[in-house]
This record gives sequence, structure tokens and C-alpha cells, in this order.
Amino acid sequence: MRKALNENPIVQVVMLGILGVIVAFLFMTRIMGGEEPGEPATTADATALPPVDAGAAPATPAPVAPDTTAPAPGVPAAGTVPEVAPAAAPAEFEAGAGLPESVVSAHESGDVVALLVINSKAPEDRRLEADVNALRGRSDTSLFVVDAKDVTRYSRIAEGVNLDRVPALVVIEPKRQVQGALPVATTSYGYRGPDSVQQAVRDVLYDGKELPFSPN
Repeated sequence: MRKALNENPIVQVVMLGILGVIVAFLFMTRIMGGEEPGEPATTADATALPPVDAGAAPATPAPVAPDTTAPAPGVPAAGTVPEVAPAAAPAEFEAGAGLPESVVSAHESGDVVALLVINSKAPEDRRLEADVNALRGRSDTSLFVVDAKDVTRYSRIAEGVNLDRVPALVVIEPKRQVQGALPVATTSYGYRGPDSVQQAVRDVLYDGKELPFSPN
């Protein structure tokens, strides 16, 4: 057999063909046996998502932290007064909510009523209070001083003069000068020296005729 294989070229060709068929068969068998049909390809970088339960309730969002930059309720900003809730104005100057009995009594006695609204923590307001305290020496004037945070105690006066900032000095005319049901008041804002405070009272007490202005 070996001699025929070495000497006969026809036998050599036949053997090579048989070997080729065997190699091809083994190659195809290995390829077909290494794959499992129906298995999808996967990616190493893919991220698996958890299964979704259709009956589960939606997640509750985390609570938002409160805004701590807003001013604390009830504390007025610098130079301002707390907003006063509007109320129905009474027909007369009578004691009640927003108008203390002591103010009405002072007005009924014939005094000028002076109401000073300040920010007690402001140095300029405290200096103004010292100047305004000089009004306590007048026999025709009753002085009331209130911090801006407590101005609601005098809300009817604050509403009547549209009080919107501090320091403010409100001077109310005496009862003898009232022409209607309610007295007239003047309001001065800012720091005022002793002379200007006294002038505010003199102005509201003036009951004479207005003189024409002449530059000559």
C-alpha cells in the first residue's frame, strides 16, 4: 500500500481528496457545534435595569428644604413697618382694635397726640426718640412711642396716614380743631432735631388763616 501510494500518482490524488473531505467535515462540525442558535449577543458595558412592577406605587420625591433666606414672620425689615391688615374705618375717633383707649382719652382731653414709630435697634431712631421725648414737657401734648414690630396696636392711625417706613412722627390735631368726624394728622419721616419736632406740633396747632406767599 505504501509502495503504491509512493509510486502511483492516481492513488496519491485520491488520498489527498479523501483527506480534504475529512478536514472539511471536521472543520464544519466544530463550527456548527460551537454556536447555540437563539442566544442573543451581549455587550460587556450594558447596564441592566431592575424589573418594573406595574402595580407598585410611584416613588415619593424627597422633601425640599425650606428657604432660609426669607425673613422670619413677624419681624419687619430694616426701615419698614409690618403690613397692617385693612379694616373698616369707624365713623368716629373711638377706642377699639388698632386705637388704644389712652390715645382717645388724650385726644378727648384736648391734647395734641404725637405718635413716634421707631426701630428700637437703630441708633438714629434712638437719638430721635431722645429729641421727641422733649414733647413730654408740653402741657398740651401727649406722646406715645411704639416699636415698628408693635405698630399694629395703632393700626388705625397707621392706615390713616399710610405709614410705610420708620422712623415716623405722626402728630394728630386736638379735638377743638376737628372739623369733621375724624381729626387731621401730619407725618414726618427720618431723623429730626429738637427744633423740627417742636415745629411739627406748632404746625398742627396753627388754626389761623393761610397767608398768601409773596417772594417780595
